[in-house]
Amino acid sequence: MAGEPFPRKVSAVVSGHQQAWTTTVLPETDQFTFWREVVWEAFVPVTLSRSRPDSFFGSVSASRIGPLGVAAIASEAQVVERTVADVRRDAGEVFFLNMPLRGRSTVSQDGRVAELGPGDFAVVDGARPFSLEFDAAFEQLSLILPHELLVPLLAAPEAVTGRAVGGDSGLGAVAAGALRPLFEGVALDGAIARPLAERLAALVALSLGAGAAASGSRRALTQAALDEVERSLGDSELSPAIVAARVGISTRYLHQLFSDRGPSFGRWLLGRRLERCRADLADPGLAHWTIGEIGWRNGFTDPSYLARAFRRAYGVSPGEHRRVAAAKALADAGRGVTS
Repeated sequence: MAGEPFPRKVSAVVSGHQQAWTTTVLPETDQFTFWREVVWEAFVPVTLSRSRPDSFFGSVSASRIGPLGVAAIASEAQVVERTVADVRRDAGEVFFLNMPLRGRSTVSQDGRVAELGPGDFAVVDGARPFSLEFDAAFEQLSLILPHELLVPLLAAPEAVTGRAVGGDSGLGAVAAGALRPLFEGVALDGAIARPLAERLAALVALSLGAGAAASGSRRALTQAALDEVERSLGDSELSPAIVAARVGISTRYLHQLFSDRGPSFGRWLLGRRLERCRADLADPGLAHWTIGEIGWRNGFTDPSYLARAFRRAYGVSPGEHRRVAAAKALADAGRGVTS
């Protein structure tokens, strides 16, 4: 029946490492519904719309090169929207590089709009809302790059989306020329798939205007995450997902950055909150604040949890630390010692 889920044996034809979908095998009344399933299966959840209610043509041929996904698409006029609700269904920690071969498309993300003609390309981040508009029949190549492959190569990952890269000159032409053969079914030795994927990701990053080497970018992103946590220590709801979104990276990559430097994100956040509480408890200017209020000021909503964590870290309770610090300050004042 029209509108019911399609069995996978109908939806995909598998050849080697390649999958192919087409609407031509179905009745006209089922074609657009089926196309929605194809796009979800091959890419990420999106919301599709079209202007005509009759038959609909669409086909996708998809394969993998190591961590990269490659897909060739041919279809009709449509609007593809990755909404907030779609993102909630699937985090989509991948970038999509879209390159028209025939027809034109409009790519929108993060307040930027890119108009693409044949040979041009643009990148969108699947972890955030975006839209793709096709006003006529088109053919397009799509490269799917995991965050962990591309983000370390970008100085500012959030700044490269929704920007057109011309495919007729400069690094854009070099990147476009290197990417096209991927969609022609070239057989590759599995041992070289990962190194090839990494080199292609580096070429894409250069064409997008990567402003720093990978190591410099990682340091900059780590510092941005540290700064964001420092600004938000008092937010009891602060989480890796929130910090990652504010910095413009994936949650997974945020955890990688912290694992590179030592303590996990959670341990580092707890440590910084405890250090701030310790300093506040010793501050004479905050002597009128209760221990609970100081804990709340630094993101602790449970005073008993603060007490346990504080004792584990410093060997004394928050109250004992405050009394010792107050006695020391009084003694120093009596001796005329200033800080």
